[in-house]
Amino acid sequence: MKILIHHYPLVILITCLIGAPAAYAAQTAPSSPLTLSVGVESFLWKEYSGGQRLLRESGPRLTIGLTLDHLLHGNLAKPYAMEFRGYVGFVDYKGQTQAGVPVQTDVDYFGISAEVMGAHPLRANPGTNVIFGLGVDTWIRDIQDGIAANGSPAFGYQEDYFILYGKLGPGFLFQSGARRSFLQFGMKYPFFTYERAHLSTVGFDDDVNLKPGKKISGFAKWQIIGGKEKGKSRFGASIYYDSYRFSTSDAKTVTAGGTLFSVRQPESRMDVLGASLEYFF
Repeated sequence: MKILIHHYPLVILITCLIGAPAAYAAQTAPSSPLTLSVGVESFLWKEYSGGQRLLRESGPRLTIGLTLDHLLHGNLAKPYAMEFRGYVGFVDYKGQTQAGVPVQTDVDYFGISAEVMGAHPLRANPGTNVIFGLGVDTWIRDIQDGIAANGSPAFGYQEDYFILYGKLGPGFLFQSGARRSFLQFGMKYPFFTYERAHLSTVGFDDDVNLKPGKKISGFAKWQIIGGKEKGKSRFGASIYYDSYRFSTSDAKTVTAGGTLFSVRQPESRMDVLGASLEYFF
């Protein structure tokens, strides 16, 4: 079943507007570092060759996550956070066939990720930290069949991605009574990349394994939680930006009907803007 959310930037804005008051809800139960989150994000994927854009994918993705977060709670004895997250989305595809004929279709995404972030507080200001982390992100990109602009069929196929990445940047903890927030941003680098293109489903003799090139990108996240002076709320909210940058992969040779073809993953750019509501156990 496909979920159609055409005005996804508006959805994210509404989520933020709802989440901010919820973060300061008048609940007196103390919160814990264990957090369940649900949210929506605006997803954008582009591919380029020789400076020319080949395709654009855009649309909403829904997310759910579980986090053990000592950074937001300012626990100097345990300066780390761990997050497990899943996401799913059905986005629009505007690209072209191998012959350069424009084509529009849909792309289904399903993925899971896990990340560990650590922090080193600065002595001069314990609320200021150097943050660093490692993560794994794996997803299925399932391009659906479509019809090209000239009326010919355009056959889709599936790609599987597996990425290991690192993060580095500053983190800032802000506290005012029971209210607190944590802001982090910095650089992200995919030090291991793997992609499997299931080309055997579209007439090639075998699938092909590729290694997208590695480039630095950015990330940012702001989390908030609040409450009255006598206790913290069990609700919070976060907004975030995430990204990947992949340069062109090395070419691999694959055959179809006795003919040799050279296959590579073009330069690719991913940008995500998201918001989530959080419940602290």
